Amino acid sequence: MKNNTTFDYEPEEKQLPSKEEILQNEDEMIAGLLEAANFKDNSDFQKKIEIRRNGKLLFSFFVRPLTEEEIQDCRKRATKRRPDPRGKQFGMIEVETNFIKFRSYKIMAATVDKGQGVLWSNKKLKEKLNVIEDIDVIDMVLMGGEKDQISDIIDEISGYGMNEVSLEETAKN
Repeated sequence: MKNNTTFDYEPEEKQLPSKEEILQNEDEMIAGLLEAANFKDNSDFQKKIEIRRNGKLLFSFFVRPLTEEEIQDCRKRATKRRPDPRGKQFGMIEVETNFIKFRSYKIMAATVDKGQGVLWSNKKLKEKLNVIEDIDVIDMVLMGGEKDQISDIIDEISGYGMNEVSLEETAKN
């Protein structure tokens, strides 16, 4: 069976962008990338945390987004290690991550000093609470649920609260 179908198709000629347009778009792209890289210091991404109990505001502070490296460092600090049972040449292995400490380290790393002095390392507060480490102040002052909510806020502003749909919608716009 012979096919006698013919198509009248001529490809549409597309005009390439000029060198000036390419450079203008490149400058816009670089400006956007530099702005995106400034998320740690951008106050627009910081969230105010207010600790209220029984309707009374006890204190407030700000948290900022964390980088993946900072979150990984918090996890490492909260993880116990021991020598590999196969021998010293294999180094250390992770035994257990203390997620209570992990949340506290995240809160400490994300806390922003807004000119009020260092919140978690206040010497007078440490003396009154009878603690030595900054992390212990967080554990003594914040309730478990408060720490969990603050940790969720830190994750959200660090980009972990974004879902695939919103990223796709953002890409379309």
